[in-house]
Amino acid sequence: IYYASPLARKCMKAYQTYINSMNDRIRKQYEVSNPFVFKHVKNLDSIKSLEVDDPGPVVVMASPGMLQSGMSRTLFDMWCQDEKNACIIAGYSVEGTLAKHIISEPREVTLLSGLSVPLKMSVHYISFSAHSDYTQTAEFLGELQPPNIILVHGEATQMNNLK
Repeated sequence: IYYASPLARKCMKAYQTYINSMNDRIRKQYEVSNPFVFKHVKNLDSIKSLEVDDPGPVVVMASPGMLQSGMSRTLFDMWCQDEKNACIIAGYSVEGTLAKHIISEPREVTLLSGLSVPLKMSVHYISFSAHSDYTQTAEFLGELQPPNIILVHGEATQMNNLK
């Protein structure tokens, strides 16, 4: 199992550096073994290292989740034409992104190169997001009743509905 996220790598480094700032349970665990070093989960530095170090079946948790660029998109483009592969979209996907598009399981997708290819990998969606939806946000704002709201992240139609 690999994670391919520069942010996750930085977070893991920060967690390991600042153990003394953690709660008692984590500090006690650290005395036995570092809770941020995982036996079966490694950082993926490059696709080349994946091909050399682990040529068999693998699980890769890659960012960004919208599949627009980065390692997640590179891996998607490499693996989308093989029915042995699967992509799990874990959380919210913005309209107009590849992640949102493949949830509807189209017959074809367009690679970053511009080439249209058949989508043979299976695609699964699970709701695994820390984001609130429209209803949750509207209820929260109803309770607070702030005089002004500035929305900076989300789908434009949903944000307009909160006005």
